Amino acid sequence: MKRQLLLWLPAAAFSLALAGQAAYYGFVETPVVETDASWAFKPKNLAEAQAKAHTIVEGEVISVAAGQDIVTKAPGEPNNEDRIPTQQIKIKVNKVQKGNAKVGQVVDIFQTGGVALPTGQPDGKQGARIQTHLVLLSDDPLYKAGEQYLLLLEDGPKGMLRSISPEGRYRIESNGMVTPMVDNEVTATVKGKQVGELERQVTPALGVPTNISPSLGAPGT
Repeated sequence: MKRQLLLWLPAAAFSLALAGQAAYYGFVETPVVETDASWAFKPKNLAEAQAKAHTIVEGEVISVAAGQDIVTKAPGEPNNEDRIPTQQIKIKVNKVQKGNAKVGQVVDIFQTGGVALPTGQPDGKQGARIQTHLVLLSDDPLYKAGEQYLLLLEDGPKGMLRSISPEGRYRIESNGMVTPMVDNEVTATVKGKQVGELERQVTPALGVPTNISPSLGAPGT
């Protein structure tokens, strides 16, 4: 299944209670809904991606939690609204290529996607099924704790950071090779290469302004 999504939509308060609902109903179905994202920024090459990002870091995912839903009016839908889940990812920084992040700092990353819960009331039947669904943006799979990334970041909602586009997110495999989240002409020069090649291409040259923003997510301890 696919649907359209504009990434600039505002978010509203959301509380995840999947475990309790699953216990009540006894069975959870979670089909995957792939969402076509309208990314505001589409770099032509890595140089453009590097220039767009005010923060470029390498780090490890230490936690992934449900964030606030993106809520829009949708007549005819339950409660006359459409709810799109989001994730809040904590990354512990171990290397900085650009910006004023610090090694050892924990930054908060915003991501659209996650488990969407039904908004209706339980029907009171024990053992009944509930229909959840997993929303995934195209070329932006959900993060997992323990993964290593090199990320090109910009400001996100509520003081968090977010990837500039799918071309701003690169998983670093255990052998040091780079796996981009999107396979196109922008990422072709680093796909399957050692992370050092990606670092070389996204690290600003000496004397070039880095367009640093003071927003860096939550500091770690």
